[in-house]
Amino acid sequence: MRILVIDGHPDPGSYSEALATSYAEGARAGGHEVRLMRLREMRFDPILHGGFTHPQPLEPDLVRARDAVRWCGHLVIVTPCWWWSVPALLKGFIDRVFLPGVGVEYLEGFPYIRKLLKGRSARVVYTQNSPQLLAVLAREDLFWRNMRRAFLRHCGFRPVRRTVLPGIGASTPRQRARWLAEVRRLGVRGR
Repeated sequence: MRILVIDGHPDPGSYSEALATSYAEGARAGGHEVRLMRLREMRFDPILHGGFTHPQPLEPDLVRARDAVRWCGHLVIVTPCWWWSVPALLKGFIDRVFLPGVGVEYLEGFPYIRKLLKGRSARVVYTQNSPQLLAVLAREDLFWRNMRRAFLRHCGFRPVRRTVLPGIGASTPRQRARWLAEVRRLGVRGR
């Protein structure tokens, strides 16, 4: 399988970086073709100036990212959950890469969009400080609803799965090692 792994954390040395590396290593060990992109190492303006009405040329790193999205059969996004959303760098990447013509095509009549990334699957691996029950009860699982429904499924990815690692701030080194091993096993299986 062709797998694209996106490390969406803005800082080097983060636990998200370790998770993305672990997944990519597992996928390579499983015989998959893997591309790993670390957004913090890429050069691009994360602001979509003018929205969809005024085309903004893609920087070379975003051209490579767009081509990698089209190339992959399975997309893996590794990110922290901040303010029940993704870091600004990852949001800017999504805004700039998954444009009309890449993620969707807008139509004048029903069904109003054509999903251009059908036939691909996705997984989001994310950390959050809160316990998962709090995320569901107090915040209606906003992070996951947005990532799965408003972004990935909107572009055609199915199935879309998640690996949520709650309580990251209180986790022990032993727990973090177990999570790294779990994510590596997912990579081996290409899931």
